[in-house]
Amino acid sequence: MFDGLVTGMMASAVAAVADEKAVTELRMRVGRPLVVLTAEGRSVARMPSGAPFIVRGEDIERVLALASDFSVYAVNDQLVKGFMARRGIRIGVAGEGVVEGGSVLTMKHIAFLTVRIPHEVRGAADGIKNAVFRDGGVRNTLVISPPYGGKTTMLRELARLASERRNTLIIDERFEIAAADKGLPTLDVGDADVVSGVSKLTAYENTIRAMSPEVIVTDELFRESEADAVCDIVRSGVKVFASLHGDGAAGVLDSAVFGKLADVMELFVVLSPLPRVGTVKEVVDVREALGRAV
Repeated sequence: MFDGLVTGMMASAVAAVADEKAVTELRMRVGRPLVVLTAEGRSVARMPSGAPFIVRGEDIERVLALASDFSVYAVNDQLVKGFMARRGIRIGVAGEGVVEGGSVLTMKHIAFLTVRIPHEVRGAADGIKNAVFRDGGVRNTLVISPPYGGKTTMLRELARLASERRNTLIIDERFEIAAADKGLPTLDVGDADVVSGVSKLTAYENTIRAMSPEVIVTDELFRESEADAVCDIVRSGVKVFASLHGDGAAGVLDSAVFGKLADVMELFVVLSPLPRVGTVKEVVDVREALGRAV
């Protein structure tokens, strides 16, 4: 189950409450029930007796061992960033950090895992593609949603569509959009080039010169420096699709950190997890919203 990461009684407990193809996330906490998330909601994995499957330390250790091909040390560069990736599956980790000189050297006593299983949704962008690719062009687009709103799925579909029209580069720092394994996407991103596991700022500086993209698709923006870099990229003539945590366009416009994106973005696409993940709640023409001439 899940590329062999979930086996034995744990796999049976998950299968008792959800079809494997429908599962989007597993939440594992030592000493607590295993939580299974699907687009329909969340449930608790069940033993044959009906009792909850309680996660043990050895369950966490086995998932980590399988995910790292039995060499956790080999993926330490990912672990210090709080995650690891295996053939499209992203595993968030939490435990005790080993810190020296202000830098995290490694993680130990890992007792919490969040296993995210990516899903392709062809047609996810059908409701917005005419706005994004208006009049044969490409418009700078920021996808906004709360957690579990479908931002990554939407970016993946936009990347695939953009690659049919322009030289497209995906900067996939956390292996979520293209879910590359050994450099190759495991999910359909069309003809887009992919850079994975590299910080956005490093990738912005290096790949624009090396790959000459016309469109850059980047995963979630967290820092002001990343927003500044996006602004610089757009001003250099490259189109950008990016995402951001939020509840709506107003929150971005009012943000002291991310409000500057309104100077370069043309569309804000607001998603909601309700009634289903990826529901398009609002499409905002930024210039119209700010009262500017298009």
